[in-house]
Amino acid sequence: MTSTPVPASRADRFVRELAELKIPDPAAARAALWLRLGGLLMTAGLVLGALAFPLAHATDDSLAQGDALSLGLGGITAAVVGAALFLRYSLTGFLRFWLARQSYDLDRLGERLSDSADAAKSANPPAPEGEPRNGAASSPR
Repeated sequence: MTSTPVPASRADRFVRELAELKIPDPAAARAALWLRLGGLLMTAGLVLGALAFPLAHATDDSLAQGDALSLGLGGITAAVVGAALFLRYSLTGFLRFWLARQSYDLDRLGERLSDSADAAKSANPPAPEGEPRNGAASSPR
């Protein structure tokens, strides 16, 4: 007795075909490093900015206030750069998967359309030469 193979589910086929595309894993070490670095910079920038405010207001010395303002601006810059890094590397993984998913769905749609076009051609063969297309008999004149 032979057993028929169980057809793979759509999700299993998608995972298999995704592996065949050899798309790099979005959780690769370098991308994860940049993602963590962006989060760290964003957090450190916010902390530096928050610390600079009381430092600038705690003294009447203009040189100390200038140092605190520089520290605050550096913190704001670090927060903006960290946020950009974090967004870039967090969206990269999502958009890479989204693109692979769109490619897979378009491939499946193309297969369905070509199958339906082939079925339509085999169901309605073209009329031979000389015969009317509408099924009416031709009348000689």
